[in-house]
Amino acid sequence: MNQIVAMTSYADRLDEACDSRHTSLEKIFNSDFFTLSSLMGPISDGPEWPSDASWLALAHDDCACIISDGLSDPWVDRDRSDSGLGLEVFVESPDVTFSQDAPMAIADTWMFPMTAEISHTLASYPRLCEKLINGEPLSLRFNIEHIKDGRGLVGALLHRPPHLPDIQIANGSAALIAATLIKADELRWLTGRGIEGRRTLMTALYEAGVGSRSILNRPSVVGDL
Repeated sequence: MNQIVAMTSYADRLDEACDSRHTSLEKIFNSDFFTLSSLMGPISDGPEWPSDASWLALAHDDCACIISDGLSDPWVDRDRSDSGLGLEVFVESPDVTFSQDAPMAIADTWMFPMTAEISHTLASYPRLCEKLINGEPLSLRFNIEHIKDGRGLVGALLHRPPHLPDIQIANGSAALIAATLIKADELRWLTGRGIEGRRTLMTALYEAGVGSRSILNRPSVVGDL
């Protein structure tokens, strides 16, 4: 058995991981998807993805959705994980329409740069991936045109949605991480509150019916905290 594993090429390992991930994601989201290549994403100075950076676009319930596609690919090096960074991240929003007749149009919306920015950030900081896999919600602040606040910033809460299963891949599983857009005052409220504050905000978002969705114009949940 060890000889067979040793003879498996990286290309074969990569194909197996990709095929199994796509099959699993189709079942989880009950939708076909389209690939957005890395050439469409923001140019970055050095996040190391296990293989090539890529994303998937699809419709999920009443939302358009973009998912990273490759953070859970196997590393080339045999002494590193066959599930890469162990996760994939997604953004879903009812404010964007996804059309299978023009699937690439979603790349011109705010959703794609947001998903790409967060994907590259996670690729750059594996320690953040470990925290998310272990169930710790995280908040990020970044700059995306069209949805930024008065200071030019956008906030997102990254977490494992309780209603979605892990992605099943050829050599195990990978966590499915939601990046949910949060309001400027919600981001400010998190300051100094640490992990318990992020968990409290996450609970409030689900109780308010927001869940994992990124909704541009919604009431803040800060008043309920």
